[in-house]
Amino acid sequence: MSIRNGLLAFGVIAGLASCASAPASDAAGPTAKLDAGVVQGETAGDLRVFKGIPYAATTAGEWRWRAPRPAPHWDGVRAARTVGAACPQPHTTDEPWAQVGPQSEDCLFLNVWAPAKAKNDAVMVFIHGGSFRAGSGGVPLYDGTRLAQRGAVIVTINYRLGRLGFFAHPALTRATTDGHVGNYGLMDQIAALRWVQTNIAAFGGDPKNVTIFGESAGAVSVQALMTSPEARGLFAKAVSESGGGYTVVGTQKAAEAAGQAWAAKQGLPDATVEQLRALPAEKVATAEALTGAMIDGRVLKDSPTRAFLQGEQANVPLMIGGNSWEASLAGLGDVARIVVGAQYKALLEQYNALGSRRGGEADLAIQAVAIQPSRHLAERQAAKGQRAYTYYFTQQPMSERTTKPGAEHGGELSYLFGTKLNAEKWDAADETTSKLMGDYWVRFARTGDPNGGGAPVWSPVTAAGGKYMELNARPHMVEPSELEVKTKEAGMATAAKLWGAPK
Repeated sequence: MSIRNGLLAFGVIAGLASCASAPASDAAGPTAKLDAGVVQGETAGDLRVFKGIPYAATTAGEWRWRAPRPAPHWDGVRAARTVGAACPQPHTTDEPWAQVGPQSEDCLFLNVWAPAKAKNDAVMVFIHGGSFRAGSGGVPLYDGTRLAQRGAVIVTINYRLGRLGFFAHPALTRATTDGHVGNYGLMDQIAALRWVQTNIAAFGGDPKNVTIFGESAGAVSVQALMTSPEARGLFAKAVSESGGGYTVVGTQKAAEAAGQAWAAKQGLPDATVEQLRALPAEKVATAEALTGAMIDGRVLKDSPTRAFLQGEQANVPLMIGGNSWEASLAGLGDVARIVVGAQYKALLEQYNALGSRRGGEADLAIQAVAIQPSRHLAERQAAKGQRAYTYYFTQQPMSERTTKPGAEHGGELSYLFGTKLNAEKWDAADETTSKLMGDYWVRFARTGDPNGGGAPVWSPVTAAGGKYMELNARPHMVEPSELEVKTKEAGMATAAKLWGAPK
């Protein structure tokens, strides 16, 4: 993994109604009237489930590399029982988060799980990870059933990936009529949030109480959305899982140069918009694509990290953290050297002395790249007078406790969604962790405070720091160690050099 890839991966970078003109019986499934037409889902216990709802129009053909457009209207009742196609991506792994099924450039779909009696319920919109190259909102890992049963409306979304989602070229810039270039994946996420504002009441959700939550690239997206002027007012709370806190974002000009160089390798040194859009999707969505957001002046006016340091991020409660074996994602060591700078050698000696199962280099990388930057962002949020909660997830499935040295990157997701994977074997501690975690997240979505229900108290941080929650079967607050504080301070000094001193 290149340094920039590591930086990107971890962020070192209405009512329910039937249609009078086309009625559908309750026996055939629940219906919801949306701005584009009526959809019919299915009943699953005490939930209403709708899958494969288009929140925007196709992005194929002449609509590739354009801002998303509203979904076209349809007549009658549209079936919404199957997830829509995933956005094009290379098939590089059989990991649970990458089991996406069919792919198409007509891929801007979302899925909704809603309690049958929902009325002005909290809404939680999940943004999937995958290094901005892979994944979809429709994979079984992100099934919203268990979370929705806690009393929230759950939404999972697709968004454009790889070069189809994050790409710039001078020809595209010259051709744009609305000033939107480059950050198409983020534009999709914003379009999905606008759809939620317009339509979520049809499922019993409260558009004024929307929480965005994401993992890995989805967590980096959450941080970007918190600083995007175009996303302002579209959500009321945010959760960032395993996205670190220091996001390196390039300029549009640099992205255009990279796009021009790539087009030249495709035999298009003087590419036109028509030639670019005629390229086969599989040729564009390749594994080696270096992807991620760029400063385009509209969706992103600056690096999300700088915006946090300057206090320009959204005024919303924030929950943020990472896992005990984030180093399962390769390449963090090189990034750690940059984050802690001249302190690397001295810090490494101290981490080596701990003698942990993960090893000193991995421990330093985990703390420097994933954990401490997230705590820094939480403190910046607290400095704005917003509640901010930090966590460190350590629970491992019973079947992995002797084979892996910690909770791997993304390891919290099956607990959060309650979607125990086939390869995992859980015991009572795992089931307890899943219940506690889901409850914390849903309570936070409802009120901006994860506490309640008799669970161990989770205290917020202050602008000066504070304890963090160690999340497992026995969650408890922990005072940061002297070594953790040193690591955070080294990273903060580097961040100040890169993005300026905090206001």
